[in-house]
Amino acid sequence: MLMLFVAAAASMAANSYFIGSCDKDALGYKPGENMKFSLHIQNDKGELVEGQKVKWMRRGDDGITKSGTAVSGKEPIVIETSIDMPGFVRITVTPVDDNGKRVKNIDLYDGGACADFDKIVQKTVEPNDFDAFWAKQLSYLKKVPLKCEKKEIKGKDGYKTYDLTIDCVGKPAKAYLTYPDGALPKSLPLNVLVHGYGVSRINPVYNPSAISLSIARHSYELGQSDEYYKQKKIELSGFGLKAKDNKNPENNYFRDMILRDIRAIEYAKTLPQWNGKDIRISGGSMGGFQSIFVSYLDKDITECTAYVPWMCNLNGQNEGRQPALFKPEYIPEVLYFDSTNAIKRVKCPVKIFARLGDYVCPPSGVTILFNNSNAKKTDLEFFQNGTHPYSSPWKDNPSYKRSK
Repeated sequence: MLMLFVAAAASMAANSYFIGSCDKDALGYKPGENMKFSLHIQNDKGELVEGQKVKWMRRGDDGITKSGTAVSGKEPIVIETSIDMPGFVRITVTPVDDNGKRVKNIDLYDGGACADFDKIVQKTVEPNDFDAFWAKQLSYLKKVPLKCEKKEIKGKDGYKTYDLTIDCVGKPAKAYLTYPDGALPKSLPLNVLVHGYGVSRINPVYNPSAISLSIARHSYELGQSDEYYKQKKIELSGFGLKAKDNKNPENNYFRDMILRDIRAIEYAKTLPQWNGKDIRISGGSMGGFQSIFVSYLDKDITECTAYVPWMCNLNGQNEGRQPALFKPEYIPEVLYFDSTNAIKRVKCPVKIFARLGDYVCPPSGVTILFNNSNAKKTDLEFFQNGTHPYSSPWKDNPSYKRSK
C-alpha cells in the first residue's frame, strides 16, 4: 500500500524537483544545534538545474519565521537554522520567476528536522474517562445483533467477492470482502483496509494469501455511479470537523465510523476461512487514525500499520506547535478521538510512516504518537521532502527511523 501511495504521488511530480537534505539524522539534533540543509534542483534526466530563483521559508514550533532568497547552481542552496527547544522546524523552498510567482514545472521542497525528539511530548491531559467512554460505546454495539446481508458480486477471476451490509449502531457498516476461491477452512489471515478522509467509491482488494476486508468510511452504497458519490460528497461535506457537531462525543461522526469498522471485522471473524489468529489493519491519513483506534478497541488485532496518520495531538496548536492545516475544530470533547491518546492502549506491533513536510498531519503530532506508544513494538519512519499528498520522486530521498 505504501509503495502504491508513493508511486501515485511521484507520478504527479513536475519535470524537476529538489534533491538533498540536512547534514545529519533529521531527528537527531539537540536544542540550539545548527541544522544545515543543502539542496539542488534536478530534472527528470538527473541533470542539475542552474540559475533558478527560489524563495525559502523557515517556520518552527518555537514560533519563529525567517525567509530568504537564493539561486540554484552547481553549488548547493544552503539554509541554516536551529531551534532552542524540543520541536520541529519546517523548511519550504519555492521556485519563482522574476515576478516572484511560483514556477509550476518544478516541485516545491517541503521538509524539516527536529531537536530533542524524545522530549516532544503531549501537554494536553486526556479525558479521565477515556476508557470508560469507549467501553460504553462498545456496550452499545454488543446490543446490536450481528446480522449481515452478504451479496456476491462479479470480481476478479479466482476470487469470491462480496458486498457486505452489516447491522451496527446507527447506520450499517458497508464493506467489500474477498478471498481466494476454494480457500480451505482456517487457512487465511485477515487483512483489513480502512480509508482516508473523503467521499468517494472504494474498491475490493485482492490478495492470494489473505481474506481482504475493505471497509467504507461512510454508510453508503458501494459500486454506484460517479453522480451518486458526487451527491454524497455534498451531503457529507466537512463531516466530523465542526465543533457544534462534536460537543457531545457520542454524536461525533468518527464514533460511528470506528464502531462500523469494529463491526465489519467482527463479522469477518466468523468466516470459516479465517485462521483464527492473524488480523492486520492498515490505512492512510484518516485510515491511519482508524487503524490505531480499532487496534485499541479490538484486542484481536495482531498488527497495525498507519501511513501519514491523522488526528494526532489535536490541541497541538494551543500547546505551541505548528498548526495542522486540516483537522476538527478543537474543543476538549474531541480528545476522545485523539490518536495520541488511543495508541497508549494498543498492544500489537505498530508501524508508522510519515513525512517531515506534512502539515495536515504535523510531524510533532506523529512524534508524540510514537513517543506515547506502549505497543509490543513500534517502528517509525519519517521521509524527508514530502507533504501529505506528495512524496519526492528522488530515489535517494532520505528517511529517518526510530524503533522501540
